[in-house]
Amino acid sequence: MKPRNLESNQPSLEEAAEVRRRMLTLLHESQASHVGTCLSVVEILLAVYKNVDLEKIRNRTDDRVRVVVSKGHSAAALYTVLNHFGLLRDEELETYHQNNSRLGGHVTSTVPGVEHSTGALGHGLPVAVGIGIGLRNKKAGSRVYVIVGDGELHEGSNWEAIHSAAHLKLGNLCLLVDYNKLSGIGKTNDCCNLEPLKSKLESFGFETFEVNGHNQDEIYATIRKTIVSERPVAIICHTIKGKGVSFIENNNVWHYRPLNKEDYEKAMLEIRAGK
Repeated sequence: MKPRNLESNQPSLEEAAEVRRRMLTLLHESQASHVGTCLSVVEILLAVYKNVDLEKIRNRTDDRVRVVVSKGHSAAALYTVLNHFGLLRDEELETYHQNNSRLGGHVTSTVPGVEHSTGALGHGLPVAVGIGIGLRNKKAGSRVYVIVGDGELHEGSNWEAIHSAAHLKLGNLCLLVDYNKLSGIGKTNDCCNLEPLKSKLESFGFETFEVNGHNQDEIYATIRKTIVSERPVAIICHTIKGKGVSFIENNNVWHYRPLNKEDYEKAMLEIRAGK
């Protein structure tokens, strides 16, 4: 199975729009929720998977890069991106959220290319720290990417993991925050203010960057320049929940509401390169 549309001259904006269109179709046909959170993470996922050896992930070699998507509600986005890069077959992708499918509404490790099962509480970051320690002990030389939502940074276990990673100078860990400012219950910083997030992560000992989370090229470039690091890296990706669809953007009802036919058709019309 060949990866789709990975030509070097394909504009990243059109690539992201293509993933969003396919993902929205998947969510509509399955009548699944988490539309907003899936739309916000697309460019982050694309940039991360362009920094891995796809064959090593496909063959699960011991020295493969590990990608942990702690933001487990974004399963439809992850599975669509895995399919985009040829890591998940078309016929399996089309079973998303159906009876007897491996592709449930939360990320699950039974799916090829998925390292850890995650969901409402995430906890992918502590697991990623453990993976990073193990890889370093084995002298594997592989990196660990972990994508978290901002809402899960309210949890103490994540800050314990951040503290441990910095203390251990875990230079093979790259944390990417999908900072869309909305959790499942409302505005993230109304619940428990994360700001100043960059300063907090730096104070723990992370090499920290802030980027436009919908600029795939900027995310990719930041990942590339931090490939070799003596301490853990954090990339705060400022995003919009529901990115690309005007009536979904920053509207938290779409964390829970599935797309009906009318909404789906309107959304598909809006997903265009450059939005």
